[in-house]
Amino acid sequence: MNHIKRVGKAVLTLMLLTGCSTLPFIEVPSENQNSRVNHLVIHFTSEAFDPSLKALTQTSDRPVSAHYLIPRLDDDTYPYPTLKIFKLVSEADRAWHAGESQWFRETALNDRSIGIELVNRSGCASDATLSKQLKPLAALCRFEDYPSDQIGALIQLIQDIIARHPDISPVNVVGHADIAPDRKVDPGPQFPWQALHQAGIGPWYFERDKAFYLDWVAGNTLDITRAQSALALFGYPIDVTGEQDHQSQRTTRAFQMHYRPNDFTGLIDTETVAITLSLLNRYKPMLLETLQIPTHGVKKP
Repeated sequence: MNHIKRVGKAVLTLMLLTGCSTLPFIEVPSENQNSRVNHLVIHFTSEAFDPSLKALTQTSDRPVSAHYLIPRLDDDTYPYPTLKIFKLVSEADRAWHAGESQWFRETALNDRSIGIELVNRSGCASDATLSKQLKPLAALCRFEDYPSDQIGALIQLIQDIIARHPDISPVNVVGHADIAPDRKVDPGPQFPWQALHQAGIGPWYFERDKAFYLDWVAGNTLDITRAQSALALFGYPIDVTGEQDHQSQRTTRAFQMHYRPNDFTGLIDTETVAITLSLLNRYKPMLLETLQIPTHGVKKP
């Protein structure tokens, strides 16, 4: 019994002596690891700067956040003379920006993504409809342009993020509408996706491939099932039904706002198919072959 008491006192003494010291860690970085982050999602706020910042940082009944907020200088509620980027959540932590979402079999993208909000007052009314075709977004939405200095700040920020998280591949740089087309339309058709691609960010198609697949589609029956499958293989959350139903139209509309922003009816047509196949041909040619569609200009291993 006395022996147990002596051991207990010794342990207590050791704890008191070492309580303020750090554990003797030896750091040996493993080569078998990667970043938890492999997606980047771009949003618009639908609000001015001040209410956007409050919504993204303060407690509410419907809490939301993002890793970064980029304002615009022409906003009356923005208090600074120069453009500053606001960091709201550490990149190591999960921000609540994507909600229910999916991109090429990945769900719950908050866990694996960085979210960037752009101050932009674009927004839409509900597109609920009983007709087979969705109401045109032009009748439901107000889309604003993005100032060039705001986009310049965004490009610089994303380039820095990708340098820190190289697992963010081009096809995983997406808009909120791309990963949640049933609920969202941001960043909208005014967002300059092609300009981002020219800066080395995000995917885009080759015009030569588009011309090839326009010819290919012209010589084949437009197959809605295969067109939906192609969108799904590129990453879009679409049910392959063979029908241009509402979920198909919403997903196709998100795709068109991204890659054909001058015409986003939501209906699958020849040009939409050609652009989808061109993107698969450039970024995922092996998946394109699963649709029994020829690749174009892709070197075989």
